[in-house]
Amino acid sequence: MLEMKSLLHGWKMMSLIREFDLYVKAFAETKESVGYLHTSIGQEAVSVGIIENLREDDWMTSTYRNHSHGVARGLDIYRMVAELLGRKTGYCGGLGGSMHIADQERNFIGSMGIVAGGIPIAAGAAFASKMLGREQIALCFFGDGAIHQGAFHEGLEFAIKFEAPVLYVCENNLYAESTSTDYHLLHESVIGTVEPYGIRSIKIDGNDFEHVDEVAKEMISWVRANKKPAFIECMTYKRSGQYEGDTQTYKSAEETEFWESRDPILRLGYRILSLDASRQSVLDTYVLENQLIVKAAFERAAKDLYPSVDDLYEAVFAESGAN
Repeated sequence: MLEMKSLLHGWKMMSLIREFDLYVKAFAETKESVGYLHTSIGQEAVSVGIIENLREDDWMTSTYRNHSHGVARGLDIYRMVAELLGRKTGYCGGLGGSMHIADQERNFIGSMGIVAGGIPIAAGAAFASKMLGREQIALCFFGDGAIHQGAFHEGLEFAIKFEAPVLYVCENNLYAESTSTDYHLLHESVIGTVEPYGIRSIKIDGNDFEHVDEVAKEMISWVRANKKPAFIECMTYKRSGQYEGDTQTYKSAEETEFWESRDPILRLGYRILSLDASRQSVLDTYVLENQLIVKAAFERAAKDLYPSVDDLYEAVFAESGAN
């Protein structure tokens, strides 16, 4: 069982992710918004519960649903927002946008717009660290729809065969875009596809922060010590649909109501208050602080410059003889 300090920190980080995505959700409805925006509302416990247990030098790959991963990894909120707004102060100079945030200083290799794109990349990063005699592992996130891609099986087989220390984490939010897992999965869940590979694997409640944290600690330690891959399937739910603006007509009211009652932030809040009811004021303060952080980041980034034509040119071409 986690101490109160850890529970409060976990809730604060989950709240920061939620406030970030709620702001993005509202921004998506404005005329300034361009392109697709993907939020992780309802999936925060997976990001925080797992990423908080990484070392600073561990590698990590994300997906196009990457805001929660970036915030949990400690990326700068302002620079994330600047990238989302296409400003040159963003992590990729405003040239990647919301789906392609990366921070090499934190070994946040990148957010993959291609489904399953990070799976072989994480295997390569982990294998390279092993060959260099380092203790780093790689953490790789992807959704349930990724298992239908060849890169999933190729990356997994490579990691198993060559014993690359990767922790694969499937955020099973029950939908591959708008297609239910009841329709697109051969087995009841992703774990049924993974188990025949013989990889150490476990299926857990991804909306239970304490349980996610407990399993993450164990699996990360095991991967680091044994220098082999492992797999966690986190059962969770994307409450905002595939993208902002998704009408979600493919979901039933009963399903939505059920998963709203299992919201990870509400559940952790109930847990904290059951231990100490006086902590409600602390939680309320966290929400207000996080709202101000996100609002300030958007207001600051909105004043920044867009990339110039020269910036675009330099991102594509290199001078002759340049390293």
